[in-house]
Amino acid sequence: MKLTKKHLGIYNTYEGKKSSLENVGTQKEKELFQNGEFEKITKLIETEYKIKRKELSESEIQNHKSELNLIFDSNWNKKSLKYLSKKYYEPEKEQSTFDSIMSMLWAMFG
Repeated sequence: MKLTKKHLGIYNTYEGKKSSLENVGTQKEKELFQNGEFEKITKLIETEYKIKRKELSESEIQNHKSELNLIFDSNWNKKSLKYLSKKYYEPEKEQSTFDSIMSMLWAMFG
């Protein structure tokens, strides 16, 4: 199975929720995810997060890298996978009080 930038983009558009894709996705988007691609991306993202947290052995990391080389044609897609891992698995950092107030003012007054 090959995954493309388009697969990763659609995954991100629906925020990693397959049910959202199934409910509101276009027919063309749904056709791209007929062979377990959604679940595969989720698994790869989770593995990236585990690597960052140093929860995997060196051999597991090497197996993951080998799999990425088979699945993706470009390094850009691998970087996108790391971004998605950070976005969907890492907890959000706490905002300072100042940043919270500024965000609220920006939302209110644009």
